[in-house]
Amino acid sequence: MASTRTFWEIEEEKTQKIYLLFAFLILLYFLPILIIWTIIKFIIFFRQSLVNPDVSFSLFGVDTILVIIVAAILSYYHWRRAGTDVVARFLKILGAKPLDPHDEYHHIYQNIVDEIATAAGGIEVDPYIIPTGAMNAFSLADNKGKNIIGITEGLLARLTRDELQSVVAHEMAHIVSKDCSQTTMTCALFSLYCEIVARSSQFVVAGDDSIIGYLPGERQRRDAARAASIFISLILFVTNLGAQLLSLFISREREYRADAAAIRYTRNPVALARALYKIGTRWRGAGCSGEYLAPIFILNPLNRRIDEEESFWATLFSTHPPLLKRIRIILGMAHEDLSTLTQLLKQPQPRKVESDQKIEPRYWIEKSGKWQGPYTVRQLMTLEYLRPTTRLRADDRSMSALDLPELRYFFKKREEPFWKIRRLCPDCREWLLAEEYEGVYIWRCAFCDGYLVEESKLPRILVRKDRGFGPEIRRTARHLLVDSRRSRCRSLILDMSHPRRCPKCGDRMIHKLYSYAYHIAIDYCPTCKLIWFDPGELEILQCLIEMEESA
Repeated sequence: MASTRTFWEIEEEKTQKIYLLFAFLILLYFLPILIIWTIIKFIIFFRQSLVNPDVSFSLFGVDTILVIIVAAILSYYHWRRAGTDVVARFLKILGAKPLDPHDEYHHIYQNIVDEIATAAGGIEVDPYIIPTGAMNAFSLADNKGKNIIGITEGLLARLTRDELQSVVAHEMAHIVSKDCSQTTMTCALFSLYCEIVARSSQFVVAGDDSIIGYLPGERQRRDAARAASIFISLILFVTNLGAQLLSLFISREREYRADAAAIRYTRNPVALARALYKIGTRWRGAGCSGEYLAPIFILNPLNRRIDEEESFWATLFSTHPPLLKRIRIILGMAHEDLSTLTQLLKQPQPRKVESDQKIEPRYWIEKSGKWQGPYTVRQLMTLEYLRPTTRLRADDRSMSALDLPELRYFFKKREEPFWKIRRLCPDCREWLLAEEYEGVYIWRCAFCDGYLVEESKLPRILVRKDRGFGPEIRRTARHLLVDSRRSRCRSLILDMSHPRRCPKCGDRMIHKLYSYAYHIAIDYCPTCKLIWFDPGELEILQCLIEMEESA
């Protein structure tokens, strides 16, 4: 039986991997430079041999040492360049954003990160979010002590709290074990190769017309220039393939260790198994920017077949172990099997469903000794003269505004920054109310029930499923779905004869369909990035997208 490795042995192994990584980087530079230099030497030798047949050709010599020195210098520069602001660079590539302090989901996520960081010994970690419907999570760390844990909006919306806690604990384990910093550095080295290849490819493509096409001289000279460009591109492509061998330094075993550590933090192996199963059966982010940063994610966004194999080549080139094997190992710790897990996931989650026809109580309000109304509670909130001591009347009962629980909550919340933002309904010309909808604050008209939504918040709303839908909303969504499949619209722009005015800037809003797939009419202000939904349209759009996903 193998003895358990000590902390110092693990640290020594990681140090050795860093040295091997740098040596491998030198090799990646040495081979292309040597090939190019050998070709140049052969061309020079060939031309000299035509004049002097006694000239000899030597493949290796003093110049080989010079090539090694140049490769070492380039490798050192590459290493330093890759490690500079690597975390900020990766966050920009991924499109990750800081958390919204006014988002309820983001607040829960922040609390979970703080809890796991405390359990891990008080490590400072900054949480980030990627605004995409994909499901995945990642961690980043640099040599300056900056640690990042990030998840996607899709993951945040679809996982329960204990599942999200397990995912965060998994990423925290990578940071604690220092696997994260090694993986981040490896990906940084690889990402530079990707950028070089992409730019060189653009140069070759553009060079055919913009550079080579305008070269003076004979056709042979242009062909030679084109051939040289293609040759350089091929060299860089081969170098890029060699850079992919950097995955050799990222072991599959680190994911197993992080899974075990996450279970120690949370004491809930089933939650981690459920989370991995949900991520594995959903879109993980393939096609998004930064997909070549796969090693930093909890599951490979590309969903490659080799990741599910256990062959020699899979172990050599895959950075993630087979998903089903991971889940079975985790379930084994809880003495459960995969069938039990799938049964648990089939159980429906409770959702808040608003009635299509709900009757709200109405109140009269006293103003200057006269009673005005009647108003619903939400309509009362829009009145500028409403105060905590204002008298209200309903069913021969007189009361103050503070006697209503909804108004007591309103008086507390309206001092917050978002509630102080005033917007007028484009139809009723009444003040819009800030309302929490799917965890984010949007504006709602208390008189016509229209919604004003910031464009940046709409993807969060559409991916979340706290709110259920009544039969009327579902029936309308079903009809629209059938209609959108039967008819193809040529333009998204609708009738602009009576445009609405933007509640913020006052400019004309564009009356258009939401998309070619979902034929829901909206009003959009391109200047303020605001979208106006008529009553029921936002719920119908959510229902449409949910129907498409379930199909």
